[in-house]
Amino acid sequence: ERKKSRRYENAKKAMAFDEHDKVLFPRTDLKQFPRYQQAVRTVAKLKKHIAERRRDNLHKLTTRLVKDYDTIAVENLSVKNMMKNHHLSASIANASWGTLISQLKYKCAWYGKRLIIIDPKNTSRICHECKQKNHEFDSLSQSEWLAAREWDCPNCHAHLDRDVNAAKNILAKGLETLA
Repeated sequence: ERKKSRRYENAKKAMAFDEHDKVLFPRTDLKQFPRYQQAVRTVAKLKKHIAERRRDNLHKLTTRLVKDYDTIAVENLSVKNMMKNHHLSASIANASWGTLISQLKYKCAWYGKRLIIIDPKNTSRICHECKQKNHEFDSLSQSEWLAAREWDCPNCHAHLDRDVNAAKNILAKGLETLA
């Protein structure tokens, strides 16, 4: 009697059915499914491949910059604060700005080149031609200011692209520190 009962219980477990025709020991944890495990391995492999590609491209870019230029000037961007913007955080993370700066630092030291880190304050608001700050943007909110891609200098009437103007101002500030 006891033997049959034990066999019955074992058979029931082997069939994995309970009284409600549900799995007796449900595999609720996805980690138990082989296809899920295979998909996890595939995703991990692809992520590793993308990360290796990004790292390789950054190394090639920084090596080329350091070999081609004696002095490199970059903005000291607060990546940590920029990552708080959930609209831009994925793009900023993909760009790997922090890694780019750290690679530039050690490669400039390695090759004997100069890396100048510039304070980003007002680099896009100061006209690179007349060196005057555009005070029209002081009253704008940050989102309104970021939406203004181009502007005209009220002093010299030059038409400026915000990013190109900032790059020229960063270069000028970098060259000022050399003098």
